[in-house]
Amino acid sequence: MTDAQAKTLRGTEPTQEVDRIRDIIFGTQMRDYEQRFQNVRRDLDRLQGEIDRLTEQLSEQGTDQGKRLQSLRQEMRQVDEDLRDELRQTAQKLTLEKVDRLALGQLLIELGTQLKTGGSLADLLGGLEEKKTE
Repeated sequence: MTDAQAKTLRGTEPTQEVDRIRDIIFGTQMRDYEQRFQNVRRDLDRLQGEIDRLTEQLSEQGTDQGKRLQSLRQEMRQVDEDLRDELRQTAQKLTLEKVDRLALGQLLIELGTQLKTGGSLADLLGGLEEKKTE
């Protein structure tokens, strides 16, 4: 046997012997641990994938909810503006069509007078018609 061959045998022998001794002492336990670690690693990878998927899903839902909220805000502003416009128009209409306070006061005085004197409803309505044409 040459020196090179002896060095090669000596270089691999201790490693092989250590592996063999390890197998003898810890063989089944090490394989069990290695299998458990592989299972745990696989479960962690699967869980990380699930977490990534759920995070993406939450992000998409957040974006959708933001869009819906923005749409609702715009709709509420439009409804508010429409209601305000309608209220302004109604107030303007009431301002233009309301009965003059003085005319209403005079009408109520005449109504009271007619009731006191015992006048008929026809007389009251006739008086109103005359006032209207004046």
